[in-house]
Amino acid sequence: MAACGGGHEGPSPDQAQAYMHGLEKGSTLKPGTDVNALYADAMALKAKGDCTAAVPRLRQVAALGPGYEGAQTGLGECLIQGAPGADLSADYLEGLTWLRRAGDAGWPEAQADLADAHALGPTAIRNAEEAGFWLALYKMNTGKSRVGFVAMPKAQLAAVAAAIQPAAKAAGEKRAQAWERKVWQPPAAPATDDKGKHGRAMSRNPMSDE
Repeated sequence: MAACGGGHEGPSPDQAQAYMHGLEKGSTLKPGTDVNALYADAMALKAKGDCTAAVPRLRQVAALGPGYEGAQTGLGECLIQGAPGADLSADYLEGLTWLRRAGDAGWPEAQADLADAHALGPTAIRNAEEAGFWLALYKMNTGKSRVGFVAMPKAQLAAVAAAIQPAAKAAGEKRAQAWERKVWQPPAAPATDDKGKHGRAMSRNPMSDE
């Protein structure tokens, strides 16, 4: 596998599952919670740069699973942006896991973030083919036509592309052609009221054909 930096792909599925288990146990919504309001509040805080306050709110929404990929992406971005230094910290590990879940489900913003992480992120997860794979998925993703889609800035996208060698880019694109959507299911899906169900529609993955 062609790679830059350390040539790793980040935590294995087993490592991520073990790490995330304790976090997700405390992410259950309280009965009667308005998921729409919680999500909107969290994203407003994130937009203001207050990820410290946004993260615990986003964790609750992201943990609901299918249909909440927007919250998973926002949570992953907050955790990665707030991770100190260039090492693969616990926050970065958690953020990468949420982004992977949303990216696997077809959320374009998460796919762009994963391309950036594997191309330019901590040395331990830099992998040019992996970056090429996520970049290819992002470019071919029809979900970018979704209302509210936030494109990766052109300069940042160019920097990611420049970090991927031609051979790795071709290998990543080949993998992307065989990609199949995979939706993460929470260990125990918490119950939601009618407002929560509406929240799912609000942040639903546009690539889903359900």
